[in-house]
Amino acid sequence: MKQLKTIYLFAIATVTMMYGCSAEKMEDLLRPLVKAPGSTIERNVKGHEQIYSVQAILRLALKSQDRQSYVAYELSNIIDPPVPIFQQIDINKDDDGRITITSGRKNFDVVKSKDYYYALELRYYDLNGKLINHQFSTYDKDDSDGSTILHHQHFFTLQNYSLTGEYLVYPMTLDSLYYDAFTFKDNGKGERVESTIVSPNNVYVQTDGEAVDKVKYEKGLAQEAVERSTTKKAQEIFTYPKTGKRYKLYKALNSKELDEKVRDIFQYVYRDTDPVEEYLGNHVKGVDDLGRHRIGKPVQLLQQKRDLNTKAKQDYLGFKGILNFNMSNVTFQMRICIAHMITDTEKYISGSNVKGKLHEHDEISPAWNSYDIDYPLAFRIMGDADGDPATFVEDVRRVYPEADGEKLLQMFGKDPEWFRRIPTVIF
Repeated sequence: MKQLKTIYLFAIATVTMMYGCSAEKMEDLLRPLVKAPGSTIERNVKGHEQIYSVQAILRLALKSQDRQSYVAYELSNIIDPPVPIFQQIDINKDDDGRITITSGRKNFDVVKSKDYYYALELRYYDLNGKLINHQFSTYDKDDSDGSTILHHQHFFTLQNYSLTGEYLVYPMTLDSLYYDAFTFKDNGKGERVESTIVSPNNVYVQTDGEAVDKVKYEKGLAQEAVERSTTKKAQEIFTYPKTGKRYKLYKALNSKELDEKVRDIFQYVYRDTDPVEEYLGNHVKGVDDLGRHRIGKPVQLLQQKRDLNTKAKQDYLGFKGILNFNMSNVTFQMRICIAHMITDTEKYISGSNVKGKLHEHDEISPAWNSYDIDYPLAFRIMGDADGDPATFVEDVRRVYPEADGEKLLQMFGKDPEWFRRIPTVIF
C-alpha cells in the first residue's frame, strides 16, 4: 500500500538520522522498495464480486453532429481500414494471482488528432465469466456504506512497467528513445541528477558518446538498473557485458511526478451510462439493475446518486470514456486503476465553494491505499493526423508498413462518408 510505503520511508530516514546507518544496512532496508509491484486485483472486496478477467476495448470515435456525444465505430467486414478502428486487449488472472495479457494484441495503436477520438470501454468479469460492471454502480439512499457508486472510480495516469515484463518503460519514442521530460529528475537547470543509495527509481545513461543525450531503452540494461538501485553499486560505473559500454545511474521520476505530466500525452473524459453496461441511444428493457421500471426509457449519462429525473451532476466511474492524444511518436504505459475510497467524501469533494465535485482522471490522492484492480496497458501514438499528410503516412507505416496511404488520408480526412457503412455505438 502506498501509505505504508511512505511510513516505511519516513521510519528509515528517522532511524538513519538518529543512529547512523552503514551502506550495507541501508541496502537491506531499501531492497523491498526497488522492484516495481506487479499489477494487482484486490482480494478483499465489498459490494461486488472479485475481478478475474478484463476486456479493454478501444474504438475510433468522432463527435456527433450535435456535439453532445461521440460516435464510436465497431468491427466491420464491409471495409478494410489501413489502421485498426476496433481494438481489444484481453487480460486474465493466472493461477498465481498475476494479471497477464491473453489476447494476441498487446498494445493499442492510436493517432494524435484534434477531431478524432478513441472510446475506451472496460468490461470486468467474475470467476464464472459474468459481467460485473453494474456491481460497482449500486446506490441505496439509506445505505451509504453499501452503495458502491459512492466509493469507486477509475483513474487513468502513467506507469513505468508493463504487463509483458518490462521495467522502467517510461514514455519514449517509437524508436525506444526516452523522453527526458517524462523520465529523469532534473536539478532545476535542465540537468539530470545522479543516483544515490536511497533513490529507488533510476535509469542507466551511457557515460560517453551520442547516447548521453539520446538514452535508448534496452530491457537487459533496465533490469540491471532495477537490481543495482538502492545498493552500493548504484553509484558505481557499470560496464554492460552485452556491449562493453559504460553506464551511470540517474534518478528517474516517481509515480506522483509522472501523474503531473499525464495531460502532456493524453486526456480522458468520463462517459459512464445509466445503466452502466448499456450504451447511449439504446433503450432500457424492463427494469434496470436497481429494480427501477424503465421499459422503453433511453439510456442516459450516469448522474450522481443514480438520479434519473434531473440533470443533477454527472458521476464518474470510468467503465466508458473518451481519450484524446496530445503528442505523437510516443509509446507509453497507461496506468488504469479502480480506487476504492472508504468514505463518499473522498470521492465527492466538498468545500466552501464546491459540493459534489469529482476528481478528474489524473487526480489520484496519495492518501488512497486501496485499489480493486491496478494494471498498465501499452499505447503507441503513431503519428499526427493534423500535421503534414506525407509525414503522417510515413509515421504510420513504421507500425503498419502495408497501410494504404490514400485510404489513410481519406480515413482521417474529416469525410464522414468514409465511415458511413460501419456499425456504431454512442458514447
